[in-house]
Amino acid sequence: MERTEILEKIKEAEKKVEEDIKRAEEEKKNIINEAKIKARQIIDDAEKEAEKIKAEILEKAKAEIEKEKQEIRNSLSKEISEVESKGKANLQSAVEFLYKEFIGMIEYA
Repeated sequence: MERTEILEKIKEAEKKVEEDIKRAEEEKKNIINEAKIKARQIIDDAEKEAEKIKAEILEKAKAEIEKEKQEIRNSLSKEISEVESKGKANLQSAVEFLYKEFIGMIEYA
């Protein structure tokens, strides 16, 4: 083999190596881009699932709060009714007492 032939083969080999390196770099970029896309999709899916779970938790909490509010209303309604009944039962006595006190104050004034 002549010297020029050897140099040409070396140049061809170098060119092939450069092409292989360039292809490998492009493949690396593609793989990285695909991984980024997949990672973004995983994150998006996780965020959607988290929002769904959050909404479910909030809905359950709201339902529980509403239930407790209703129980409190019912309890207070009963207490109010009892106080009202007692007040009505004692109304005549209270009016008579206040009337007597008023009259007593006028007589001694």
